Amino acid sequence: MSVSTITTMLFSYYLSQKQEGVNYHKRIFVGMIVTVAIFAFLALTCFADFFIFMKDYTFFALLMLTVLLSAMASSLAQNGALASANVLGSIYTNGVMVGQAIAGALPPLALICSILLTGKDKLEETHPHKARNAGLTLYFLSACLVAFLAVFMLGLANRYKNAHAYVAVEEGEDEEPINITPKKHVPFGLLWQKLKLIVMTIFLTFCITLVFPVFASTVTSVRENSENLFFKKSIYIPVVFLIWNIGDLAGRVLCGMANSAFLVKNPNRLIVYAVARVVFIPLFLTCNIHPGSSAPFISSDFWYILLQFLFGLSNGQLCTSCFMVIGDNCSTNEEKEAAGGFATVFLTFGLAVGSVLSYLLIPIVG
Repeated sequence: MSVSTITTMLFSYYLSQKQEGVNYHKRIFVGMIVTVAIFAFLALTCFADFFIFMKDYTFFALLMLTVLLSAMASSLAQNGALASANVLGSIYTNGVMVGQAIAGALPPLALICSILLTGKDKLEETHPHKARNAGLTLYFLSACLVAFLAVFMLGLANRYKNAHAYVAVEEGEDEEPINITPKKHVPFGLLWQKLKLIVMTIFLTFCITLVFPVFASTVTSVRENSENLFFKKSIYIPVVFLIWNIGDLAGRVLCGMANSAFLVKNPNRLIVYAVARVVFIPLFLTCNIHPGSSAPFISSDFWYILLQFLFGLSNGQLCTSCFMVIGDNCSTNEEKEAAGGFATVFLTFGLAVGSVLSYLLIPIVG
């Protein structure tokens, strides 16, 4: 997480400064091509004996390199997508945010399916190392497939319509096409003056959200000894990750509905809402954070799953609201394009700070 978030933060800042003459659609394309290659390679490392029995330090160094390259690829794709969407209108931005949430929901779903369908228990008898990695192999292959489809669909879009001449939905076909290749540099000072409350909300939202993996990977069912497969740790934890991502997806989709009351447009309300999410941390501490050693304050799986869903819902609502209203607070297309990279810097900064602060919770939860 530290390598990923810090790399993403630094590279996103670099991309945000490279504005003049940039083809944002090319950034998306390059980022996704690299992502396809990385996830195909990672799927191979989960199954091939050459990588499974590689020396620990060698494999760790190789893994960190793939994490670094993946973070750079994600930065490229995200920077290009948000820059383009900000110019075209808020509904396009919502599409980007919903796409991110769908991507977040697929890995835990793939892991659950792999455990249920691959015959893991039988495989463990003959190839225990491959049994442990079966879910991860499907995890990376599903990510690879999604990235490949994105590249294919982007290629189709560029084939049938000039990538530099998209038209905003709100403006209609008779309007002059929008040029999404910026001609001048927009300073961060100007963007900060107009967007400071919004980008600080983005920072706080993702900083607080990074406590989610700490609890989701530790808290188990209060009925783990039950014969029901759902309450077993191998299924329960991926289901919790899926529940959080479903909440996140729901929050993003609701923001994109016509005249949505779920969309928060006021910057002051956004930042107050972001700060208020801190209350989830003490609420999570009431759950089964020390399974087998001490009884939870509230012994209920429903309570814990509800908290995870609401935590994901609030994340989706906040981050989508922020990115959808950024364009409304900018005056020119150049500002809207630059604002995508500007906001991404604060998003990645929030993830980086959140990943570091999450270490403080480990002694409490562990």
